[in-house]
Amino acid sequence: MAPLLAGLDRRLDVSLVFYVRPQLEWIPSAWKQWGLKRGMSLSDFVSHCIQIRRPPFKLSIETWRNALPAAKIHVRFLILELLIGGNPARDFFELLGLSQDKYEIGEEPRNPSLDFSILHVLSKNPHLFSGIHDNKMMKGLMRALPAKFQSANIQMLSREEETRIEESFRDENRWLLNTYGSGIDIDHIYRAYFMPQEAETRYSSITDLDLIYRCLGIILESVAASSDQVASGDSRTKKASKRES
Repeated sequence: MAPLLAGLDRRLDVSLVFYVRPQLEWIPSAWKQWGLKRGMSLSDFVSHCIQIRRPPFKLSIETWRNALPAAKIHVRFLILELLIGGNPARDFFELLGLSQDKYEIGEEPRNPSLDFSILHVLSKNPHLFSGIHDNKMMKGLMRALPAKFQSANIQMLSREEETRIEESFRDENRWLLNTYGSGIDIDHIYRAYFMPQEAETRYSSITDLDLIYRCLGIILESVAASSDQVASGDSRTKKASKRES
């Protein structure tokens, strides 16, 4: 879309704000959102992203900078310790110069995930989705599953995949941090968020059978919890009816 706005910076004061998420987080998140709906494994999706250089942060920034050379450019890293108030919305309002006190900014997660075992089973059944933007199944599961099964509670990438991603995007990430990381400890941020991390358990180390069993257990527990809620509601209704009579 950058060419559509070319020349706007000659008429107005323009600011471009980019929020950049470390690839070690962006790639598995993108797989959850799009790749698994194609029936693509996470490992294959990682290889695909590395091959096509996705996400193309540097290319996108340079494309917009070439289209709007007079614009002020802000590159913000989606790392909580670097965001004003530890919140992307608060950070954005601050950049705009708007008082955060005038707006209600929720602190709850806005983009919850599903348990890794459910994601695994969904990736084996792409026929459940009409396309990569079909979210009916995901929304239905979000409504049906208890909150404890809607969190990223395991490291999705293998150590090898993390290493491949870090090596592939190293030059770009160093460029981003050196160019737009003024006032931050670049070495610390790079080690903490752009390099492979230790993890007790990884999705890649769990067998297919164990993942299926876990998914089945979650579904059965959710059905049982739902049945208990219905039974409890019916009981309250009956008691209320007796009192009225």
